Amino acid sequence: MTSRKTLLAGFTAFSAAALTAGLCINSASAGPLAFAQMQAQAVTQANQVAGTLGAASGGIYLDRGKAVVNVTDAAAKDKAEAAGFATKTVKYSFAALTNAKNSMDSVKNVPQTAWGIDTKSNQVVVKIYDAASPAVKNKVTAAAAKLGDAARIEHRSGKLATYIADGDSITNNQVICSLGFNVTKGGQPMMLTAGHCTNEGGTWSGGDVSGAQIVQSDCPGADSGLLTRPNGTGDGAINTGQKITSAGTPTVGEKIQKQGQTTGGGSGEVTSVDESVNFDVGVLNHEFGTTAHTDHGDSGGPAYDGEKGLGTLSGGDTQTSYFYPLTLELEAYGLTLA
Repeated sequence: MTSRKTLLAGFTAFSAAALTAGLCINSASAGPLAFAQMQAQAVTQANQVAGTLGAASGGIYLDRGKAVVNVTDAAAKDKAEAAGFATKTVKYSFAALTNAKNSMDSVKNVPQTAWGIDTKSNQVVVKIYDAASPAVKNKVTAAAAKLGDAARIEHRSGKLATYIADGDSITNNQVICSLGFNVTKGGQPMMLTAGHCTNEGGTWSGGDVSGAQIVQSDCPGADSGLLTRPNGTGDGAINTGQKITSAGTPTVGEKIQKQGQTTGGGSGEVTSVDESVNFDVGVLNHEFGTTAHTDHGDSGGPAYDGEKGLGTLSGGDTQTSYFYPLTLELEAYGLTLA
């Protein structure tokens, strides 16, 4: 077993870097790419610390770019602060929140609802939309009530919708979506988008690409679609020129960028992770919610943070846009970023 002395010595070795990263992130002079790189460093280091806290870890989140480590007891607080991180003492461990979220996943056939983990509030946030039927509202409310203050209910106006219309991106001449990421599989160039788009079938085209065939389409459950790239060019970059060199896991509080053919570029913040979203097409699992503004035609478009790709757009409402994690898509299909 690693001694407390050894553990604290290890923390001290990178605590100065952690503090420096936090200070740099708050600097108004940091450019977007530099901010993204420092934000990613803070998340990596905070996750390393949280990983040593075991059952006392409440997860992490970002507050204006600075990583905060949630803890459930004084010993964990001391360890995290010795490593240079701000802490927040919370009631529920991340494992407990995960169990609470998983209990909500047992509630089936409840369209127009969603739930996921918000580490900033140390709760599972349960969203119920006006478009949900009275029976669905009652069913989800009752399930959330069983979790006590480990969950909070948010009543949302409007309707959840997968975005699959308008815009001018990749198309099968029936519906229009957006290209997420250029990828390769076994050395062959391919295109990654949303599964609810490729579920529509057909042959796809866009830009200098034509005759793209569907390799795989997964929705609901996941929301991933893979297309061949029989011609045309395209490296691993957003259409702004921003290179995408890796895939990363989103963190609550993380500042992100997005692109889509209807709304173009924009920014937002991650508000929830591991969210189960009950669209009318079915349940989409492991989504992450953001404050980014998107609309019809943006489906499949990318969310990213600097050089780190995060996910492809599924849909949302007027307040929240949901993305399916890029890490899961690459793993499921055996892909490499172009």
